Parts: sequence; C-alpha cells; structure tokens
Amino acid sequence: MRTTSFCKAAYTAVLWCWAAIGAGNAVAATSENAPEDISVVSAKSVAVDDATVVRDLGVTDVVTEGEAILKNDANYTEITAAAWEGKALSAADLLSTLPGIQSYRQGGLGSFQTVSIRGIAARNIMICVDGVPLNDASGGAVNLGSIDLNQMEKVEVYKNNVPAKFGVSGLGGAINFVTKNAVKKGGRVLAAYGNHNTWEGSFQVAAPVTDSIMFASSFATRHSDNDYEYLNRNGTQYNDEDDYTATRENAKYTDVSGNVQFRMLHGNGYFSTLAVTASRYEGGNPGKEQSQTKVAEFVGESALIRYGLESVGYFDDKLFLYGGLSARFDKNMSSSYYPLDHIGFGNNVFMEYGSATYKFVPELWAEFTPVDRSTGMVRFAYEWERAEARGNSKDWALDRKTFVSSGDLYYQFFKYVGFGGEGSVTVLKDHLDEGTFVLPTGGRTLEEAKERDATFAGRLYSRFGAESSPLTGEVSIGRFYQQPALMELYGTFPGAISNPDLEREKATRFEASANYKFPGNHTSFQTTYFESHIENGICWVLSVELLRPINVARALIRGVEMELNSRPSKFLDVVLRATIQKTEDRSHSNAFNGKMLPGEPNRNYFAEATLHLPFHFDFSWASDWRSIMYSDRANRTEQPAVATHRASLSYHPFEKTSLMFAVNNITDEKYRNFYTPFPMPGREYKFTIIQGF
Repeated sequence: MRTTSFCKAAYTAVLWCWAAIGAGNAVAATSENAPEDISVVSAKSVAVDDATVVRDLGVTDVVTEGEAILKNDANYTEITAAAWEGKALSAADLLSTLPGIQSYRQGGLGSFQTVSIRGIAARNIMICVDGVPLNDASGGAVNLGSIDLNQMEKVEVYKNNVPAKFGVSGLGGAINFVTKNAVKKGGRVLAAYGNHNTWEGSFQVAAPVTDSIMFASSFATRHSDNDYEYLNRNGTQYNDEDDYTATRENAKYTDVSGNVQFRMLHGNGYFSTLAVTASRYEGGNPGKEQSQTKVAEFVGESALIRYGLESVGYFDDKLFLYGGLSARFDKNMSSSYYPLDHIGFGNNVFMEYGSATYKFVPELWAEFTPVDRSTGMVRFAYEWERAEARGNSKDWALDRKTFVSSGDLYYQFFKYVGFGGEGSVTVLKDHLDEGTFVLPTGGRTLEEAKERDATFAGRLYSRFGAESSPLTGEVSIGRFYQQPALMELYGTFPGAISNPDLEREKATRFEASANYKFPGNHTSFQTTYFESHIENGICWVLSVELLRPINVARALIRGVEMELNSRPSKFLDVVLRATIQKTEDRSHSNAFNGKMLPGEPNRNYFAEATLHLPFHFDFSWASDWRSIMYSDRANRTEQPAVATHRASLSYHPFEKTSLMFAVNNITDEKYRNFYTPFPMPGREYKFTIIQGF
C-alpha cells in the first residue's frame, strides 16, 4: 500500500507559518509606525474594482461603482461573506438560494453536497478555489461539503459559461471560491457553536511586512458529532408499524485548513502574490438506517501552492499581462470492514481504497483594450495531471497533458448595443503508466491510451443598454464540450469497470436575460430564459453487477428564472427569487425517455426579508420551497415537495463586533428518499461571535 507525505508536510508548513509569521506580524500591525492603509495595490486591481458590478447578497441592494463596459449580472453573481456568516449555511445551501441553482445534500456538516446550474449536473460544473479547479481525474462532482466558507472572502458564480480565464470549455458554468487575501491590515476571530456538538472557529490576520509587502494568514476548523435523531424505517419503507426513532452513529466530521499569503509590489511596478493552502478533513460513514457502520470512514487531504505575477499597464493601461504557476495535490481515501461492518469486525480484511492526484499548471494571460469601447482577454495554459491508486486498489497510474488556449473579445458598437464572443481550444494526450484496467471483457493491461481529438468550444453574445439605462439585457448562444475524465476512461474503482471508448459530452446552450432598475435605484428585477440541449452525457449504468460509464444521456432543459431585489426603506431589504423549469430526459432507453432529470424540481421559490432594527439589531427571515424531484433517472425514487424556513438575529454593539443567533429548518423537515444513507438533520441552531481588530 502506498503512502503520501507531501500533503502532511505542506499542511504542517502552513500551520507553522501561520503560528510563527502570522503572530509576529499581527504584533507589528499594531505598532505606531505601521501605516493605516496598505499601499500594496496594482494598477489593474484599481481599474477592475472601479468597474465591477458587485451584488452583496447579505445586503440586497445592488451597488454599482464607476462607468464601464456593461456587465450583465443576471449570469454573474458575486456573493460576499455577509450572506453566510452566522446563518448556519453550507456552501451548497448558500448557492441554492440563487435562482437557477439546485442543491443536493446527504446529511449534516461535512456530508456530500453538490449543486446543479440551470439543469446542468454537478459533475459538469467547474468548481475553483482562487481560480484553480478542484475537479479531479475521477470525473465526479466536487464535494462542496468539504469547503469551509470561513476561509472565503467571496464566491463568484458564472451561470451561463466558464470565463476565458478558467478555460471556457465547461458545460455548466463555474463557481470560484476566493480565499481571504492580504488587501487591508487587521484581522478577526470567529467562534460558533450549535446543536449536535457542532462548533467552528477561524482566525485571520493581515499586516504589512514592509511598505511593499503585505502578509495575510488564516486558520479555520469545524466539527460536528452529527448525532441527530431520525426515523428508522427498519428496512420496510411501506410499513409504519415497525418504525422507531434512532440516532446517527459513526457520523462525526472534522476539518481543518490554513492559508498563508504574501502580496508584493516590486520595484518595476509589477505585482505578485504567493500563497500556500492546505486542508484535511475526515468523517465517519454511518451506513443506512438499521445497518449502521462502526468503523467506516473517509479522509481527504489537499495542498495548493500558487504564484502569480501581474504587470503594470502598458500603452496607457490598454494591456495588462499575468503569469501564474500552481501545484496542487489531493488524496481521498475510504475505508471499512466490508461487508459486515455494522455488526462489528465481521471481516478481518480492512478495505481501504482511494486515489491521489497531482496537478501542475503554468499559465500566461493578458487583458487588453485594442480600441476604445472594447475589451478582451487571452489565456494560454499547460496542465499536467497524474492520478495514482491508493490503499487496497490494484496499482495503476494515469497521466494527462493538456494544452488550453482561450480568449474573449467584446465591442460596444453603439451606446446601447454591443457584441462579443469567447472560445477555447483544448488538446490533450493521455498516458497509461502502469496497472491492470477493468474492461467488459475482463481485466487486462492496455498498451496505450486512445487518441482523442482536439476540442473546440465557443459562445457568441450581444448586450443591450448602457450603464445609465433602466433596462439592460443579454442574448447568448454557445456550443460546449467536455472530455471524459481520466478515471472514467481507464481507472479502477471497487465494483466499477472503465470504458476507454467514451466520447466527449456536448451541450448547446441559449440564454436571454433582462434587468430593469426601477426609478430611484432601490429596486431591480431581472429574468432569464435558458435552454440547453445535452448530447453524449456520461452516466454510470449497471452492467453484469458492475457499474460502467457510458455515453447514453440526452436531455432537453428549458426554464425561466426571476429575481427581485428591493430596499423600500432603509429599514427593510427584500429578495424574491423563482425558478420554473422543465428537464426532460431524451435518451433512447424506454425506462428513462421523457422522465425528469435526477435532482431537478420543476419549480423552486425563495423569499428573504431583512429588518434593520433600532439599537444595532438585524433580523432576517428566509423561506424556500421546491416541488417534487427524483433521485434516479427512472423517476422511481421520489423526494416529496418540501418547504424550509430559517431565521437569524444579529447584534452589532460595536463597529467590529457581531453576535448572531440562527435557526435553520425551523419546521424540522427531514425529507430524504428510502435509499439515502444520510437522513437530513432537521432543525439546527447556531450561535456565532465575530470580533475584528
């Protein structure tokens, strides 16, 4: 069995850096000679910040600064920390408050969580941290449950495309989590506690080292026993007489993460950032209802090193250059005594399996303004990815080398009309280093990987209206592709067989959106029509008692999403959101054709009101309702329509002090299907203290 020490070393290094350097600079920040504001800024950061449309979902008013080429916020949303701090929201819960986004959650803190965007499944959505994709060689959806929002400054959500700076080629858009950064000196401490012995804490500090170097560091940890009660149906779904109340066992979850960052202004005006991030999470796998496990668990480790360099503006700030280098390591393990774990150590063979992934990405990109009223970007990146077996799995190793070039260009032809386009070219080469791969004909060693064609993706769009116009809009159409992941093609999982003949997935997407700002700019309404045609979707199907990935999925998705943001008075903020969609499976199988796609309700409504009360109190109430949805493609496993409500009360006695109390799922809904191993935790309470300095 192989072991990996790189992540542990990097993780330890982060903690030592945080403890030693962070503490020292925190003291330095309070000295009399320390500047009040950090001078480490770049020309480009100022140019971008002054032109960016920002929506703070914690304060529902839309804020626009400066005059710029129009950016339509119907397809881009920037969520700040005010939207989630103290409100007992996971990353998936937070994202699903937006129109067009649905979440899937298997249980309490740390459980597997994903989201879909406008009917596009989670596996086809690019999830990034600071622009570095978390999607790995397995091809599965990124687990949002392992992301600690206490480490994040903001969340960027791109609904209709993957931006050129990320590669353009994804089918379902992108979500980018941006970590705390070294922009302004100071710091803060957060501590929270809730039921089921759930607690979390975080610490951030930023301080100038010199006039040209800014240091920041953060540390965060979370834990929950997840020992909530649930209705155990005793293995008989339709017989209520033998049901009883049980408690989750072997469901504890703990994670810890750290980040160290330096932002440096160089003598030639160039600006660079060096960051090291590491995290580790572990939890138990409690099993299903009457078959709860005792020792089954999962463990994940991750480390990321990033360096970025940006230039001064050339040609009167018409050109900015960026260079970057990132190295990432991930290891995920699952273990159990199989198959009799729930009655003790019935099998003396300890099953431990998983994979390790290494990724190395150098990149170069530029933002430019070739002529007035235009803007563009071009990016070139080389990606090397390696996946290896860990644990009791048969040894195998896979390599993928990818070259990606992407770019976009937009031109404002007239005051109220502009046109743009974006596209990408992806060329990849797979290499089979070693290992026996499971095929339908049995296990054998493949001599070489299958040749794969270059992939082209692109989108054309037109924007209407000027910044001063009450009515703005955008219309776009795009053709996107996504290559199968390495481990879908050649990897091995327990109970699964690989398929080297998989074809790339395809999608044609159309969106039309409009945004209207009512007089006074205190109320805005936006709506979007979206339509997607999916071809060659990869699904895992049962074949001779083994799972196998096959290009069998076809789907048609149509829908409308709407959002109203209003501040009728300085004491009240109101948000109303709705998603109405039809997701139709159009595969050739009679069992699936015409059915709804899994995890996609036809309707979803969200409403939130925030009262700004006297004596520095704020009260918020949010309600969410979704219609019936299904957990399988055949639509046999139904999850009923459900309404959930949450409330929070915050008190700000001082400028940098906040006390918050939140109740989530007030009506104690515990919806789930019969086959879900993690019943929902029901009503949850959380008390949070935040102190800045």
